[in-house]
Amino acid sequence: MSSTFIRFHSYLCITVLVLIALGGSVRAMNAGLACPDWPLCFGQYVPDYHPQVYFEFIHRVLAGAVGLVTVYLNGRILFNKSLKKSIRVLAGISFLLLASQVVLGGLTVLKLLQSSIVTLHLVFGLGFLSTLLWINLSLRPVGEEMKIPNGLRLVSLVVLVTVVVQIVLGGTVASNYAGMACPDFPLCNGQFIPTLKGGVGLHVLHRLGAYLTLVVVVGFYVLLRGWDLDTNNKITKVARSLITLVLIQAALGIANIKFYLPALITVLHTAVAATIVASVVYVVFLIWTNAARNKILSDTQ
Repeated sequence: MSSTFIRFHSYLCITVLVLIALGGSVRAMNAGLACPDWPLCFGQYVPDYHPQVYFEFIHRVLAGAVGLVTVYLNGRILFNKSLKKSIRVLAGISFLLLASQVVLGGLTVLKLLQSSIVTLHLVFGLGFLSTLLWINLSLRPVGEEMKIPNGLRLVSLVVLVTVVVQIVLGGTVASNYAGMACPDFPLCNGQFIPTLKGGVGLHVLHRLGAYLTLVVVVGFYVLLRGWDLDTNNKITKVARSLITLVLIQAALGIANIKFYLPALITVLHTAVAATIVASVVYVVFLIWTNAARNKILSDTQ
């Protein structure tokens, strides 16, 4: 594919990240049901202006635009027989995820913000972003090969799973309105782990997940240094950035509690979460594609 096509595909990936953050703003502004019907809004294609209504309305419009651009760009990828089959398969998967997001978006409204549907909407959105990012990276010219130590692929999957589980926990906390179930920090209602049941339990699990995520990300970077990978290669650089992003995310989580879930911090919390997922997917891509290249090279020698 041409460099122009790849550039526009990159814009699509960035727009999807913005869309996820905008979805967080819809929830933070309590605008999830500002348009009580679907696919119209108060029976209109363009509703009368009201701040909450337009948070939801703009979210829908941007989602529609993303859908149309995805159909065009990934449709070209899907039917381009000169591309690798794996890339074309991912393009097909992106359509399934897109369709799922449309259905989940509608059900979110029609089922009155049912917590399980809201959480799935976030998870599938991040899955959609990850798929688009993997396709985008696969379309780019192959860079300089990096030697991947044995075991690094497995470690990268551990990092990915840890981050995904933490994101699911965060989405579940938000969709169950448990963000202030523990109104203090670092303790929760004066205790470290008062209970693992109900909204308080969800909040506690999310905090514990945050601690685990930081340990795993720092451990990942330490392992990379221990394997003597070049400190200037892409994998090590992104791993360093991940530590910074997780620390920022933790600070935003604490600020959410201290300032009683202000909309701006809540939106930033969602945006940074999506950025962390994208960064981990980038690292996994680099590790797995270079490990495959290492194997091909060794087999030919």
